[in-house]
Amino acid sequence: MAKLIQSDHAKGIQPTPYPGFAGQAVTHRYSIAVPADAGLNDILELACIPSGCRVAEIVLDADKLDSNGAPTLTLDVGIMSGAFGDADAGRTCGAEFFAAATTGQAGGVARPTLASAYRTAGAATSRAIGVKIKAAAATGAAGTIGLTVTVVAA
Repeated sequence: MAKLIQSDHAKGIQPTPYPGFAGQAVTHRYSIAVPADAGLNDILELACIPSGCRVAEIVLDADKLDSNGAPTLTLDVGIMSGAFGDADAGRTCGAEFFAAATTGQAGGVARPTLASAYRTAGAATSRAIGVKIKAAAATGAAGTIGLTVTVVAA
């Protein structure tokens, strides 16, 4: 069964930065420990798009999370259903920012190549950015996934 793994920001332990006025940009790096047993369709709730903001830039960084000689791990990064911080394991994750990214296979850094990554609109409520394991690792390895997110107040 798929799991929902929440970052300290999603759990409310760490505060989420918010722009002070319209047009101001705020950049923050969110990170989460990924267990070696993270599996197919597991979702990591990682970052927040605060209410009234839109994503202007996002960068994915990941350790090598698939130690197999023929790695299979792919990741989707997108906006999650439900309320930010909701612990409901039935929430879903889109692929607006990255679709089937292979960054976690060897480790590295990636910027979006999808136009949808730069076309998110602001919303009246805070939304979560999640990382979904689209294809499971051939041999899972523990590590860290990070997202550096720049939001702009609308």
